[in-house]
Amino acid sequence: MNRLICGLLSFLLLLGACQSSRPTAALPGDRLILISLDGFRWDYLQKYDAPTLRQLAAHGVHARRMTPSFPSKTFPNHYTLVTGLRPEHHGIVSNYFYDPDLQAAFSKNLPADNADGRWWQAGEPIWITAEKQGMRSACYFWPGGEAEIHGTRPTLRRAFDGKVSSAQRVDDTLTWFDLPPAQRPRFCALYLDRTDVVGHSAGPDSPEMAAAVKEIDDAIARLLAGLAARGLRDSTNLVIVSDHGMSSQSLEQVVFLEDLLNVAQVQVESTGPNGGVRPKPGAPPAAALVAQMRAKAPPQVQVYLREEVPERFHYRDNPRIPPVVFIADNHWNVESKVGWPKFAAAFGQGSHGWDPAAPEMGALFVAEGPAFRRGHEFADFENIHLYNMLCAVLGLQPAPNDGDDRLTREALAR
Repeated sequence: MNRLICGLLSFLLLLGACQSSRPTAALPGDRLILISLDGFRWDYLQKYDAPTLRQLAAHGVHARRMTPSFPSKTFPNHYTLVTGLRPEHHGIVSNYFYDPDLQAAFSKNLPADNADGRWWQAGEPIWITAEKQGMRSACYFWPGGEAEIHGTRPTLRRAFDGKVSSAQRVDDTLTWFDLPPAQRPRFCALYLDRTDVVGHSAGPDSPEMAAAVKEIDDAIARLLAGLAARGLRDSTNLVIVSDHGMSSQSLEQVVFLEDLLNVAQVQVESTGPNGGVRPKPGAPPAAALVAQMRAKAPPQVQVYLREEVPERFHYRDNPRIPPVVFIADNHWNVESKVGWPKFAAAFGQGSHGWDPAAPEMGALFVAEGPAFRRGHEFADFENIHLYNMLCAVLGLQPAPNDGDDRLTREALAR
């Protein structure tokens, strides 16, 4: 009997804890728009002319820096932002990777992969959380936004087209709010990538980047004006983030894989600031390859067995992560000599993917609207906590994730 009573009490305590952590109602605001500014480094807000973004940061909530997940690349971090899961848990472990169970490779450049639900099932993005709980959602170009995930898609969506300008993306998104009220999305994700495109080609410290930041800032101003013209500005919550920052790079800071091992023995899965290889059948085991690479690598390149990757990277627990992982120091790259003359001719002035703790990898976080505190700035936080905050704003029960409520408590007005 005592055991039964103790068990019942434990169950009631657990139930109470779950209910107390569950948002009971949406916070003030009729809609939430999440905007990604790909490659918008945290300090661009002060470094370049961005009056609209600065005003939103001053009026709302602004983190001085948001730390991306490893690897600090586009697809892994976009999925972390909307699932609260680290890449090792949501499965989008890089922009390019191989799944040994599916025996297939993923590429961010293939539209079919972005729309193929096989790749995205380990996470539940915020738009799926919303749809499951009876809330209409929309995705404009967000990675994974075209796929059927857990049998569901966002109500409204657009397939990625890099030729569409920032201004046109904003105008297209605004048309969704011209629908009858019952058909409008309550949650909308919008993706703008101009700062990433220019960051790669011209670098983070270039006049071209100044122009790209101005273009993005103008696009945000265009969105605000469009919402105001529809009478929706004061009832809209805005969350503006980036996936990662940007560092300079040069051809003088490149290490070649062929100088570290016999590439005929491995499947090269990704290169650049970080990457990895997978032994082919009959090749030496991963541990032998790691020893070989370590003996030949310069001090700017660290090589690990997957299970030995430093814990702070949270990059071990997924078979899509290659058995041999290499991580270069900031500004350095590991590349292949295959096709190198052509690739070198187009080698950009900037990149990302390095240690998320590097200052240049820091991302942006700004939130403004009736649900958020006013005039509040705070310090660094990890991007795994964003999903729970988005759910709190919308009054949704979050799916299990790696984040907690620290951002929710810091940013929200209640």
